[in-house]
Amino acid sequence: MNHEIHPLIGVITARASESEQHQLLSGILSQAEMYGAETAVFSNIYNFDEYYADVEVENKIYELITSQRLDALILTAESILNPWLQQFIYQNIVSREVSVPVIVTGAEIPGFTCVNNSVTDDFADIAAHLADVHGFTDIHILTGPEDVPTSHERAEGVRRALAERDIPFPDENIIYGDFWMPSGEKLADEYISGKRKMPQAVIFGNDYMAYGLLDRFFEKDIPVPDALTVVGYEHIGDRIYHSPVLTTYQRNRYAVGARAVDLIMKELTGNDVELTSLGGEMVCGDTCPCGIDRRYLGAELNSIRKVQYYNELNICGNFEQQMTVCRSMPEYIRGLQDYVHLLRDVRGVYLCLYEDWCSSDSKADLNVSSNDKSMTCYRVISPVDVDAAPEFFTRSQLFPDKLPGADNRHFLYFVPVFSAGRELGHFIFQYLAPDCYDSIMRDWLKIAVNALQVLRMKNDIRALLECTNLSESHDSVTGLYNRSGLVTELEMSLNTASASDSLMVILVRAGILSDDYRIDDKRISVRIDVEMAESLKKVSSDKKQFCAKISDKLFAFAVVGNVTDDYCTAVRDKIDVLISHSPVYCEHCGFNTALYVSGIYPSSGADPEKILSALSEDILKKRQLLAVTLRSLQYRRYSELRNAVYRSPGKDWDAQQTCRDFQLSYGHFRAAYKEMFSISFHKDVIQGRIALAKYLLLTTSMSLAAIADKCGYDDDKYFMRQFRQLTGVTPNQYRDMSFIS
Repeated sequence: MNHEIHPLIGVITARASESEQHQLLSGILSQAEMYGAETAVFSNIYNFDEYYADVEVENKIYELITSQRLDALILTAESILNPWLQQFIYQNIVSREVSVPVIVTGAEIPGFTCVNNSVTDDFADIAAHLADVHGFTDIHILTGPEDVPTSHERAEGVRRALAERDIPFPDENIIYGDFWMPSGEKLADEYISGKRKMPQAVIFGNDYMAYGLLDRFFEKDIPVPDALTVVGYEHIGDRIYHSPVLTTYQRNRYAVGARAVDLIMKELTGNDVELTSLGGEMVCGDTCPCGIDRRYLGAELNSIRKVQYYNELNICGNFEQQMTVCRSMPEYIRGLQDYVHLLRDVRGVYLCLYEDWCSSDSKADLNVSSNDKSMTCYRVISPVDVDAAPEFFTRSQLFPDKLPGADNRHFLYFVPVFSAGRELGHFIFQYLAPDCYDSIMRDWLKIAVNALQVLRMKNDIRALLECTNLSESHDSVTGLYNRSGLVTELEMSLNTASASDSLMVILVRAGILSDDYRIDDKRISVRIDVEMAESLKKVSSDKKQFCAKISDKLFAFAVVGNVTDDYCTAVRDKIDVLISHSPVYCEHCGFNTALYVSGIYPSSGADPEKILSALSEDILKKRQLLAVTLRSLQYRRYSELRNAVYRSPGKDWDAQQTCRDFQLSYGHFRAAYKEMFSISFHKDVIQGRIALAKYLLLTTSMSLAAIADKCGYDDDKYFMRQFRQLTGVTPNQYRDMSFIS
């Protein structure tokens, strides 16, 4: 095959920590590594077969399988227990914009290529072993429920093998159970009491039922295999917890996973590949005369010792206590780093959170199913030790273009992060060898998520302690209307509006370059919110003008009246000037870091709620278009320079000297700057001076000569001429415009 092809194969499973899934995933990951492919495994944590509202949100992790970053999909169908979830995953597969190869394991789904072991063949192998190796002719089988097809497939395998050897197998030798230990206990009691005649050997439909019989026989001091030979099925890995050590059959889940990857690569490359054999094998223990196979027992003991070691680390540590005292996002990440050693063999851990994860606004999750939502990726640990800043990306990308320190990514597991019925994001766990996480990771994850929820609650509590004027219609911090209050006020104002009136709405999304400052320093975030509110209030001077805080970092200015496009443009300009030059905002968010969308609507039939939703969606899309640019290290470096210019516009900014100061190539600088900001460096310096002049005109009574000097102009007449060229009005006209209070 062409080894230059390195596809990313998505693997859809559930509760990946379970031993059955571990075996299957080992085959998938190992075979993918052989072909040079990468894997992204998507798994829930609890995998309930019934609906629980607070936990059902974990299954949103499967929306990620629609990502166009994935080149193929493998669905481990038998792991998905909930019929609703089965349908949900199926819909996400078929709804992909671009179809990819899909292989299903463990079940038959029409329309897809399916791979599975033959249960019938496996049980024929078991029966043949008992007949050929040990000479048994009286054999029972305890299979699953009578109404389940695979129960009959198990019995049919035994019947077929014995018929080939002319060994009788009457129907009464088939016993139906429930695939769980009580079935084995019940059968043991029937043998012990004489209700059912004890055969030479009994085959169990899985190991759990076999354990039930062994435990009961052990209690009653009945020797195995002297009294009865016992053989299980599945090899789930718990044999040392029961006596004697069970003989079982290893269903070759590993081979099923490997075969699925074979078929994927055959379809992706168009080349013939050698398909992995699906045959299983006996794993001998002390419950049949063969005696124990020490190779398998040694591997099981090593695995259990490792789990016990990590369990001891978790029990003796104080991970939970340390995490609950975190007060900021950096402290939280440092806490995870201090205790990531509790995870077995994990080489990379990345926390990906929705941008609004810490918001308590119930409307924050309205579009939670959309893969276009913005996320922030925090590096906890990585194979390559880097001091990485948070990376920004959209959910459909799965992870940033450069996962910090990930080196060659190899094997990634995507696990949901949620609390109290709300999705917050997901963790990415990275392995460098074909491996799978276990129950220890689940416990670690619970502590990490609970601590994250505590951190969010601390954020809310600090806000309440610092706020006044609490009401149903007003924001606690700023005193502005909240979304509900704004909608109510606009509806009342529209009811009394004339036919010629219009509704104008401007939305402002603040701090697009800053990380989530609300959670890291509440005092700063409150001061920024207050500054935002004061800026909006300066523009509002009429009872038909309304200011509101819609959600975290999202503010609104609305007017009902005789408004025009020019009026809307002027208001946006003044809001931007006031916000950008507010001291705390300027220091922590920088200049030119607010996004605006606006609209003017006829008063008749205007629906404020729908208008706010549509504009909110527009501003989200606008930020998503900027996402790639905002993530660029070059963009952030140039933004630092631009902020310096806007903070000190009166300075004599020479392009060549600036390049030397910022260690930038002058030849590349001019073109790159204009491409990023849609304005040349020289013109932007002038814009910075005019922006400061606007702010001083709006907020002070300084003379025009003093303002000109403050903005770096030696000639106030030249200042006034340039101001008019760029704004269309004189400085005095700008200062006197009626809608500034």
